[in-house]
Amino acid sequence: MTPWRAVTLRVSALGLLSVIVPLLEAADTGGAMRVVLALAFHVTIPGVPLLLLARLDSPVLIGCAGGALSIALTIAGAQLMLWSDAWHPLALVVVLALVSLAALAVDLWRGRRSAARPGSQRSGRDRSDSERASARRSGSRRAGSVRDGAVRDGLRGSGA
Repeated sequence: MTPWRAVTLRVSALGLLSVIVPLLEAADTGGAMRVVLALAFHVTIPGVPLLLLARLDSPVLIGCAGGALSIALTIAGAQLMLWSDAWHPLALVVVLALVSLAALAVDLWRGRRSAARPGSQRSGRDRSDSERASARRSGSRRAGSVRDGAVRDGLRGSGA
């Protein structure tokens, strides 16, 4: 899967969830589907979209920390509503959805700008699989060889 396709897939899924759940809650529908979607919403929105902006490498870390952040923000919003004596759960869901949609729009914009286009100049981080494979075959390690040399030099001076 190309990086651009992965960005559009996650933005589409999370954006759809951010739109559907507030609409279901505004319509005051019932049923098992609403419960499942509401649980998915409160476990992923807005924590996962906010953490996508941090450009973390691990999808597991994004999922776990995003879930924890989402639940923490939902609890903080509920506590704030209780403290201010203004209980409006739909308003909290709408605010969380808007924050999520804004973060997803930024993620989509950044993903579009950084997606490698055919014929464009590639940076070292955006090399294709074939370029990485040829670099491994030729034995060239750009930053690794410098770093390993510095480690070896440091070990020489320490008597190890």
